[in-house]
Amino acid sequence: MIRKPQPEDAEGIIHVMSIADTETLFLARNPGEFSAPVEREREIITNILNDNDVEWFVAVYEGKVIGQCSVGLVRRNARYRHRAEVAFVILKDYWNLGIGGKMMEECIKWCKDKGVTQIELDVVKDNERAIKMYRNFGFEITGTISKALHYQDGTYADEYTMIKNI
Repeated sequence: MIRKPQPEDAEGIIHVMSIADTETLFLARNPGEFSAPVEREREIITNILNDNDVEWFVAVYEGKVIGQCSVGLVRRNARYRHRAEVAFVILKDYWNLGIGGKMMEECIKWCKDKGVTQIELDVVKDNERAIKMYRNFGFEITGTISKALHYQDGTYADEYTMIKNI
């Protein structure tokens, strides 16, 4: 099930973020860098639920939060209100089940409802699985950010910028 998070999902969201950072190098953080106290996470959920320029969804499987995604305006200025950006996290045990696609559908619906005409994202160049999904939704690679991520072992990863016009 894909739905908006509720304050009682805070612990599940924290768990997802903490575990996901250890499962892949395709996320923005190193393991252990995500550390939000439960009360702070509840506050964040409440604030986002009351923000018309951002939406947040959680993926729930058998009663447990197993992923999340967010979509929101790039900037609130009038000249930018046609642009939104998306970001996804799904626990590795639930990859390749269509959950990311269901979350993307919700994000695209939100964008259409808000009058957004351009959806943007960044994805690690080696994340072929995600790139394939994004292409299936009509995203196109529009640029490359060289050395976008710097890993603890001293290596780097490039990211693609991808855009979908709706």
